[in-house]
Amino acid sequence: MKMNPWTLSVLLLLAGPLGADPDWHVEYPDSFCVVEGSTATIPCSFTHPAGLRVQRVVWCPNHKICQQPDTPNVYDSSNVRADSRFRYLGDRVGNCTLKIIKTVKQDAATYRFRFETNGEGWTGQKGVRVNVTDGEDVKVRSSVTDHVVKEGGQVTLTCTSACSFHQLDVHWYRNGHALSETGPALHLSSLTNDNTGNYTCSLDSSGQKTSAPWSLVVVEDEGKHNVTVTGKEKSDWRLPVSVVSVLLAVFLLLLAGLVFAKRYSNQI
Repeated sequence: MKMNPWTLSVLLLLAGPLGADPDWHVEYPDSFCVVEGSTATIPCSFTHPAGLRVQRVVWCPNHKICQQPDTPNVYDSSNVRADSRFRYLGDRVGNCTLKIIKTVKQDAATYRFRFETNGEGWTGQKGVRVNVTDGEDVKVRSSVTDHVVKEGGQVTLTCTSACSFHQLDVHWYRNGHALSETGPALHLSSLTNDNTGNYTCSLDSSGQKTSAPWSLVVVEDEGKHNVTVTGKEKSDWRLPVSVVSVLLAVFLLLLAGLVFAKRYSNQI
């Protein structure tokens, strides 16, 4: 059957790139930004034809195939190094996530993941480019422009840098003391005076890459205070009025008693 060029082009487009096999696939981001000294996680997933069992997984820097046993690598499931800063968070089913702890400038490279089954092996040749920056521009940004916020209010502090923090560990501190909250955003609500302080963020638990402090001052809500004082003043006024009323009633009773007693004595 003769097929016109337009139909053939559409079929080729739907089929994908020539030589591509949808059963064999590795998926990770094109590039990744990491701040020196921080801990970052590179997301990764893979697929293979059904019926095969993965026997070995490996991550290699700056190598196209990552196939030979003597190829330099940062992780090899057949030879795990306990002291390595590269931790494999994945499995042998479909997750190939890699974690880099306390990154250094020398970690900048193009990393590729390879898995080998009881049948064949496959390398995600696209790779993921990891860039390492010095992180000097780490800073705290706030959802409010004023550093003074009223009690009961809320504010969101965000840790920013040249890198995206989607996969970075971020730690928060108030007056130099570590907070339990982690992540690029710190949400503070129902503010009280206890939230007053200097807030900083760091890209690792050691606090080496720390931002300049952002000061937050929580003040009393004057409107709420005035309502409370007014109510108290009204209460203070009620007390003497009630006392005077009781004393007046007692006086009238005594006066009535005296009048009655005088009349009674006159009748006698």
